Amino acid sequence: MSGNIYRDVVKVFYTNLHIDGENLCSHVKGIDMEITPDVWTALTGLKYAGLRINHGNIGVVEEFNKMQYYNFIFIIKIIKYNYLLIHNMCSN
Repeated sequence: MSGNIYRDVVKVFYTNLHIDGENLCSHVKGIDMEITPDVWTALTGLKYAGLRINHGNIGVVEEFNKMQYYNFIFIIKIIKYNYLLIHNMCSN
């Protein structure tokens, strides 16, 4: 590895990233990391707040239809795939 950014380490960090209570936690190269809300705010200047709609906590979001959301994401992926397929066919 060389340079200021180690892409593989960043990839492992995000792959292992999970939420434990209010803390963001990860594990990279034998090192456990924990980012508290105070550290997050100090590093990014952003509030560590907002509504979580993952892990089944969607009851507080009125009129949120999980299946409709998943279908929308699936359709977007199909459109992108078809675009890339057609674009590659036209390029050759």
